[in-house]
Amino acid sequence: MLALRTLGAARLHSMRCASSFSQIPTNAGKVPPTLEEFDPLNPGEWQLGAAGKILPRLPEGTKVGKLVMGKYGLYDPQLRKRVEVYSKALLDGKKSEEAGPFDRAVTRMVKVLGTMCFVLGIYNLFTLAYGKLLPPYSYMNPPRQ
Repeated sequence: MLALRTLGAARLHSMRCASSFSQIPTNAGKVPPTLEEFDPLNPGEWQLGAAGKILPRLPEGTKVGKLVMGKYGLYDPQLRKRVEVYSKALLDGKKSEEAGPFDRAVTRMVKVLGTMCFVLGIYNLFTLAYGKLLPPYSYMNPPRQ
């Protein structure tokens, strides 16, 4: 019987805490603008949140989980670093596929694999045109002969 009372008290306490957290905070008594009045290009002290709710803007640098609040909204710091690498490379006149070391390695690998596919395709066309196996397979017997 005591366990049921304790469980009931814990449930009431958790419901009371959950309702206090679900309320949307406003900026010190200020009322957010209506959705028609809100300008997303010039948000000011308000920002759009989940489900189109207008929420108070967080200060820049505030961490929300793994995200960080920036000038225009929440962003991933690692993704931001990649964007800065691309921006710097483009301003320096480099191609986007040569922006960072990882991008250069992937580009080189794709070019090598593409060249290999092209050479193999040309070899197959010559084999079809000649009608017989070409070196290094010329010593083999074709199937069904």
